[in-house]
Amino acid sequence: MMPRYAWVFNLDAELELSRGRPGYVPQRKLVAQLAEHGRSSRRLLGPSDVELGPAPLPSTLVGRAWCPTPLALAALRRAGIEPEPHPDAATLRRVNHREFAHRLGGGLPEQAYSTTTSELRALLGDGRRHWLLKRPLGFAGRGQLRAIGPLTEKQWSWVDASFERDGLLVEPLVRPSFEVSLHGFVWRDGRHELGRVCAQDVTARGAFRGVRLAEPNELTRAEAEALHERAVTTAAALHEAGYFGPFGIDAYRYEDGFCALGELNARYTLSFSTGFPRPTSDLVL
Repeated sequence: MMPRYAWVFNLDAELELSRGRPGYVPQRKLVAQLAEHGRSSRRLLGPSDVELGPAPLPSTLVGRAWCPTPLALAALRRAGIEPEPHPDAATLRRVNHREFAHRLGGGLPEQAYSTTTSELRALLGDGRRHWLLKRPLGFAGRGQLRAIGPLTEKQWSWVDASFERDGLLVEPLVRPSFEVSLHGFVWRDGRHELGRVCAQDVTARGAFRGVRLAEPNELTRAEAEALHERAVTTAAALHEAGYFGPFGIDAYRYEDGFCALGELNARYTLSFSTGFPRPTSDLVL
């Protein structure tokens, strides 16, 4: 008999993980915005699953989270519900950190991870080229800066604040013409299963708007093979890092080629229920 799950949809998981220590307090306004933005996340619920709320729930339910951060696990336990097996917070932070995906390869040419102002100045050069700077733990386009021309004083302040906490992923600013995702699930013994390619509808700033299954001919054979190879490599790297559970990678076509690993999300995503071939209630850890 498959377990019934009580879910926590902590869509702000990256903000909690970015702290690297206890003390994160979700802002009420942000939580409300994410609840509206992420309504489609409830499609992850299995037919007998429920969302954790103020009403008491049976202790026979198994706890499951969008991302099993300490706050999500604490919320489940306060409700008397024991979470399913999960990676620890340090592992979650490591594998969702953009430097982890950067080191896997498959990103844009000239992509780099910078930790100092001098490194960044050398990368940006004279400001003639356009760049995208990303904080290492972000989502839906948050924590990004477009460097178009020399950085202003205000932008350098943003950079300085970023380096005080961590580093920055720096990559050429390109315009994607077709964006896709591929999802998978890694079990504790290292087995993995991949889903179907999804076509993503996102804003120019990277915020999710919608998803559908990609048509077979929408990617070239070379693009499809590169995406699949990145997903397999990612699944193996996640297992090696001690992670198990759901993941998704984003990729895109742009004017000069195909970026097979634009983002890595080691958690559930808004596209997972569309792209994965089985309901989440079948995915027992």
